[in-house]
Amino acid sequence: MTDVINDAGAYGVKIIPAAVDKGDEYWKIVRIHHLTPEENQKRHHLFIDAMDEQGEGLSGSAFLIRWEGGSELVITQAQPSGPGANFPMWKWQVCSVEAANAPSDIAINLRTDHPDEETLNTLFHHSFAITFMRTIAQGKETPAFSALRGRIPQSANHTLELWDANLVVKIAEVGENQTYRFDNLPAGVYTLRDRSDGRIIGPITLDGRHEIVADFPIPLPEGKLFAQYFLIGDVSAPETELYPTLLADYLATNACTFGFSSAEAALAATVHVIGDQSEETLQTLTNAHCKIVQWPAEPKKLLQAIQDGGSS
Repeated sequence: MTDVINDAGAYGVKIIPAAVDKGDEYWKIVRIHHLTPEENQKRHHLFIDAMDEQGEGLSGSAFLIRWEGGSELVITQAQPSGPGANFPMWKWQVCSVEAANAPSDIAINLRTDHPDEETLNTLFHHSFAITFMRTIAQGKETPAFSALRGRIPQSANHTLELWDANLVVKIAEVGENQTYRFDNLPAGVYTLRDRSDGRIIGPITLDGRHEIVADFPIPLPEGKLFAQYFLIGDVSAPETELYPTLLADYLATNACTFGFSSAEAALAATVHVIGDQSEETLQTLTNAHCKIVQWPAEPKKLLQAIQDGGSS
């Protein structure tokens, strides 16, 4: 098996191994190199090469570069000299690289915001060369590099438990910023429990290689069963049957319940009212201390409000 050379470790660059079984073909990272000032010449790039099992350069191999909020596919072209593909990194961008269409190691934490090193490697002008080799796994790899992080509203100084099946596998204290993070987790299905108030979220599926963000919902006020409820008006009105269809994506994205009952709506912290409601209904919601949000009843205006991301 080819030994891995990673002289970029001092720059925070790590390799997450592929999740493979013995005999599987996959892309192995055999080298990550932080370019010296003389090699780099003030560039800010990722240089990617692909090799076959004999170490010969390959053309047409696809690699995926990811960063928060985006990704880009690059295709290698074997060269007599020079890299097979390159990608310019920009200020504050933190990238990862992996094969696009096959099991693959992943290079993570590739970035340019490193201090000056002489005149040709300066802040935001650092580059890395990553070489992938197509190879056969000699044994089973079970990565444990997943991270799980998120926010827990109203949880400062709480204790958070991470459960795998019926076992608590990790415990963390939530800081004043009400965020949490667990690192180096293997693939599995997990549940999070706030030991201090009993809140639970899950199941959360991790693959052992990537990061997942899981935020806890805001705690419901006493006596409330729903965070949000869409109260739809007259059941007999012809436009009423359109509302669930128009609202479907919004309801799913924002975890909202909907219905036609003011008594049921009164059990929600926030009630989204579509169209006109009777004074009696509005008084019921007010007496129940609901936050009332008005939405237009006319379907076209309702659709526009949904597309705008809120009521109007």
